[in-house]
Amino acid sequence: MRIHDGDTLSVRCGDGAPVKLRLADIDAPELHQADGAAARAALAQAVEGRPLRVESRAVDRYERIVARVDVDGRDLGLALVAEGHAWCGLRPTAACRAALREARQAGRGLWADAQPQAPWQWRREHPRTD
Repeated sequence: MRIHDGDTLSVRCGDGAPVKLRLADIDAPELHQADGAAARAALAQAVEGRPLRVESRAVDRYERIVARVDVDGRDLGLALVAEGHAWCGLRPTAACRAALREARQAGRGLWADAQPQAPWQWRREHPRTD
């Protein structure tokens, strides 16, 4: 298993080649932005040595499989939001909004900063060159 950043990982399914997954419904800080390394470490810790249940939803423009991933019966993306390592995605569920609100109020993870920069804002200021 390889952890790319706070919301992207590569896994092997059976004996096949690695498959790159983008966690559905969340957006974590980019590696080069504040809290990016912490988000990546949180994802790594959450999946280390554990079996994953992957529910594919789509393929994104970078050819990653966008998926809901469960670890120990928990939605991994929702857990990362609740721990303060990610924002909800574009169409947040009520559960995601509640987890985000709770993490923010508790000052967990990236919410220890009074005004953390959202990853979509950071990407706009730092466009990809590839």
